[in-house]
Amino acid sequence: MEQLIRSLRAGARYNRNDADAPAAVLWTDPNSQWQPIAGELRQRMPELLTLGDYLPETRTGPAIWLRTALEGHLPDVEIAEGITPVVYLPSVSRQTLRTVEECPDSLKPLVELQYRGTCWTQRNGKDWTVEAFLASADSLALDVRRDAATRTAMLGALPQLAIEPIANLKGKRLEREDFDRLLSEDLPRDVLEWLNDAAASRSAWSVSRWSAFRSRCSQELAFDPEEDGELVGAGRLGARMGQWDPVWTRFAESPASYQNVEHLLRRAKPKDLLAGQSSWPQSNESKEDELRQRLSSLQTTSQGDAIAEVRKLEEIHGQRRGWVWSKLGRAPLAQALRHLSRLADVASRPFGGASIGELAEQYTVTGYEVDEAALASVAAVRSNADFSAVSGALAALYQPWLEHAANRLQALAEETPIPCAHSASTAELGVDPGGVILFADGLRFDVSQRLTARMREKGMGPKSSWCWAGLPTVTATGKPAVSPVTEMITGKSPGDGFTPAMVEGGKTLTTDRFRRLLANAGYQVLSPEETGDPSKRGWTEDGSLDKRGHERKGRLAGHIEEEVELLLERVETLLAAGWQEVRVVTDHGWLWLPGGLPKVSLPHYLTESRWARCAAVKEDSKVEVPTTPWYWNEAERVALAPGIACFKSGEEYAHGGLSPQESIVPVITVASPAAAGGDVTIKAISWRGLRCGVLVEGADQTLRVQLRTKVSDPASALCESRGIDDIGNASLLLEDEDQEGSSAVVVVLDASGAAVAQEATIVGGE
Repeated sequence: MEQLIRSLRAGARYNRNDADAPAAVLWTDPNSQWQPIAGELRQRMPELLTLGDYLPETRTGPAIWLRTALEGHLPDVEIAEGITPVVYLPSVSRQTLRTVEECPDSLKPLVELQYRGTCWTQRNGKDWTVEAFLASADSLALDVRRDAATRTAMLGALPQLAIEPIANLKGKRLEREDFDRLLSEDLPRDVLEWLNDAAASRSAWSVSRWSAFRSRCSQELAFDPEEDGELVGAGRLGARMGQWDPVWTRFAESPASYQNVEHLLRRAKPKDLLAGQSSWPQSNESKEDELRQRLSSLQTTSQGDAIAEVRKLEEIHGQRRGWVWSKLGRAPLAQALRHLSRLADVASRPFGGASIGELAEQYTVTGYEVDEAALASVAAVRSNADFSAVSGALAALYQPWLEHAANRLQALAEETPIPCAHSASTAELGVDPGGVILFADGLRFDVSQRLTARMREKGMGPKSSWCWAGLPTVTATGKPAVSPVTEMITGKSPGDGFTPAMVEGGKTLTTDRFRRLLANAGYQVLSPEETGDPSKRGWTEDGSLDKRGHERKGRLAGHIEEEVELLLERVETLLAAGWQEVRVVTDHGWLWLPGGLPKVSLPHYLTESRWARCAAVKEDSKVEVPTTPWYWNEAERVALAPGIACFKSGEEYAHGGLSPQESIVPVITVASPAAAGGDVTIKAISWRGLRCGVLVEGADQTLRVQLRTKVSDPASALCESRGIDDIGNASLLLEDEDQEGSSAVVVVLDASGAAVAQEATIVGGE
């Protein structure tokens, strides 16, 4: 169930820099296969609307009602801001909506949504069937027998299948008997279903099944559901005594599938809290309240005292991350404490160095972990009260570390200035043919390490390094500084925007002029959706971290993971399109502190322009804050806010100044499997039906071949990997006919599972 919900919600993902949010995700289900679990989905997905007879209490209605609801004209149907509604259409196929002339009048109000929204479909454009969702490499990737008997049993068991832990279904070939077994005697599951909704279970079960259930409960659990009732059952469940412990274990595996059990446990809690404290929701809530109060109180303590207190709190509350309530999202502060504890450990280590190089080395090895932990602690919470509590803890733990790091770098930069323009050659900044530069605005170093970690998980083998951002650390200065056309750019006056100019003609470097310089240097300028010609050079831009930071400020932390995934997806797309190398660069990092960075005064009349952390000083004006040479013209001075201060009050997210977070920026290089693999190449691919023949040149007996939808993702495999014979041949067989006509990639894998060669293909041949 959780995977289905994630997949439906992922259908709403879009590139915020290049498209508007979809109006809705259309879920077509021509055979109404998913209808048996639609009711459960409605409880878990408040954004789910359903086509059917008018039943507003279940968010169900005809097409015209759905259209009106999506337009926001029905006060009784509320969709949270920023959430894309999902529209479930039982007995409707995508083809029905696409053929406007043949579309029934009753459905025509929905036709236009195909173009303003998106459809939840398989990669090949077909509707998601239950069978396809279980077996597809793009979803659960389970090994399912493809025959009519298995398909029938699967659909009959869907309500039970939806709440079955995925781990119980992996590692074996699922056949009719496996799905039938889900309907057979399973006492822990039956007890939980009954506790979750006793009336519905009694009504749905046959007389014989109810009788058998009572008998098993009596014999194995010393409990009669009819005579004792749900409240007594919940009390026994929470006590976890004897044979009730396996029932609790099953509940703990998938508590979200039995949401009403929590309410019963709340009512059944004994007065003696010493009995199985972790079982009762009130126990967890009181612990969360206590932790919230103690974290909030840290705001006025010293860093040393705060570190000691966080370590004590971790000893007390860390265990709650293993409680069932944490899995249900009811222990966000216990989760945040994990990251605060890590922050305390890293922040307590000495940080500095004798030179800007030593400081940068220390920051890129371990120092960035402080920033990473601070973001993760806030990402773990949602409510304003919890956000305030964690912010209070960060004021004591994180702010002093930020101030020390910034002050130390600024002091060292007085002795050895941060490099200015043309310190790196164009050759070092450029790429060879077959290479593309991916510019990601505001990709801070700690966030880049999340990205490289995800790349390593996918076997992509990234190489990570760093460089100094241009000062001031704003996009107008920093973006051209990491481009391959720096030799064509110079600086006159920073003006009010810190924008350089072109060497030829001296005109201000606008976006259009920058792109023309790239084109003249032999670089294709690609939109976020384009992949271009991978035999040439390329420049493309993606990601909206900086935009999100300015919009969400202290709440940025909750959006970091999504931004990392979008960048990862862009890198994968470029590699899959045939680029030999992708180099990820950025213009600047940023300072971030929930509750606000400190303020320092700088009079308006002394400046041409004043930003959060930097300012352009008027000619002949003297300011009482540090100044630094402008990156593009060392003769021009730029004012920088000292330490981590800002020239404006209340700034939680800011950049423009000099600090490790703003100025030490990542450079990530990823080579395609073909480029990394040396002499191993795929010479030929042939198809006979669903059998794929592959000829590999330069192969040895340690290599294997596999068909995937994503080069670096083993979970996207469409078949088992196969060995290569003495002359380089391998044969792959697909079982899923639904994949025919879809795009795929033949991948050659080495002994470690890393891809060393790749070639795109169409399943079944073109």
